[in-house]
Amino acid sequence: MNPSLQQQLETGVQHLRAGHFELARTLAETLKTQFPDNPEPYLFAADAARLQGDRGGAVAQFDDLPDHLRASAPLLLRKAQLQFSDSRRADAVATVRDIMPGIADDEAQLRAVARILTDCQLNEEAHSWLLGAHQRLPDSVPLLFDLALTEFHLNLAEDAEQHLATLLAREPYHPGALHLRSQLTTHSAESNHVAELRNCLRAGPDHPGLAAAVNYALARELEDLGQFDESFAALRAGAAAYRTTLQYDSAEELASHALVRDGFSAEDFAGLSPGCEDEAPIFIVGLPRTGTTLVERMLDSHSQVTSIGEFKDFPMMLSDEAGVVAPSMPGASSPEIFRAVNFKSLGRRYLAAARDLATDSPRFVDKLPYNFLYCGYILGALPQARILHLKRNPLDACYAIFKTLFFRAYNFSYDLEELADYIVSYHQHMTHWHEVLPGRIIDIEYEALVQDPESQARRILESCDLPWEEQVLDFHRRQAPSMTASAMQVRQPVHSDSVESWRRVGEGFKRVQEKFAAAGLI
Repeated sequence: MNPSLQQQLETGVQHLRAGHFELARTLAETLKTQFPDNPEPYLFAADAARLQGDRGGAVAQFDDLPDHLRASAPLLLRKAQLQFSDSRRADAVATVRDIMPGIADDEAQLRAVARILTDCQLNEEAHSWLLGAHQRLPDSVPLLFDLALTEFHLNLAEDAEQHLATLLAREPYHPGALHLRSQLTTHSAESNHVAELRNCLRAGPDHPGLAAAVNYALARELEDLGQFDESFAALRAGAAAYRTTLQYDSAEELASHALVRDGFSAEDFAGLSPGCEDEAPIFIVGLPRTGTTLVERMLDSHSQVTSIGEFKDFPMMLSDEAGVVAPSMPGASSPEIFRAVNFKSLGRRYLAAARDLATDSPRFVDKLPYNFLYCGYILGALPQARILHLKRNPLDACYAIFKTLFFRAYNFSYDLEELADYIVSYHQHMTHWHEVLPGRIIDIEYEALVQDPESQARRILESCDLPWEEQVLDFHRRQAPSMTASAMQVRQPVHSDSVESWRRVGEGFKRVQEKFAAAGLI
């Protein structure tokens, strides 16, 4: 008796877990022949190729589907997801648009379409799609939340509030909705959810995700009310709850930073292979919550510049190129392998992917804060790129980061000691890049930017060889989406209210102060 498809797929999963990718891919080809009417072998074949690092091969699994599977929504949605992960955003969008008319009233499929559109920065289209999806499945809580989150990023706060109210009436302990609602406005003594949030903590399910979301929401509203000690206590509780959900090793993370610094000198930079000469990219780097979005919005207001958001492709492509050369360098260290990549190929691949979002704009902004880790590699691949580095008082930066629930990002930020250690390492990293790349990285001080935005904006444009345009100071009037935690703040004119904000927590930052003083940061 032949084993069933499910049994053979389980065998394939075991091959993947053991790292036997070729065995898994061979099995997938057999299963496609053995079960020609079933989409599962194609999905498994794509996953096997992807896990082996062959994203192009993963996409290719869907290029020659038999006729009866060519309209399969699950297969084509997976193809679009893989095209996106392979930096083929235009192809991903084309695939999704082809199948949108035939998507069934299926919650997972409806959400997947919206996710791809959002990831490709088609936020208005995603919003329209989600409104239609909500009408088709009005009882779907996940669709309601996706809709409200999209409205938050589009500055449709009133619409988001209404949809969150509907959602919470159905599911009063929804962590994401409780947290998002607190971000929509500034709260007052007459209008807040403090009592409701405290009741959630008392009566809600005992789950770290809920405890984290509710405490961060409570902290935000208490801060608005000027109750800073209680706000900080809620922050500590929320961060501690969220930290239990993470597998994060601070020592390992900081050791990886040190490995980069130790393996990339000025002489190493001079010895890199030639990069791709193109003046289009402007990188904004730094810690999160330090003004990176503010500068991005200013530049995006310029007639010659388009933002491509927090574009994650450069680190991924650098790793891909390292994977190409690694087999020919047995015994080499990671820095040696990364320095041996083909930087012209890396630069060209990056530019091709970025152009899917930047289209024909002369210049574009890549605002991925943690690209600070890769400054030397960025300038190796793209020698004409500009790198703008946002600096902020480390105590204010620490406080701003600590009071933000990022959800599946910045895992270093949920324990004050780990966060302080990361900030120290970040400063060491940027000091290193300034020594290796003198004059190539432009420091922008957050405090100077909010005190005198025009002079700093002029300096930013000059450093990017861009002519002065007055509208960069009116960035807050633009309706373009913002996909960061600063989505509401950047709708306001520049202000300095958050300068020295760390003092609100007083003794709560004593240990952080000691760490920063020992590192020479304060």
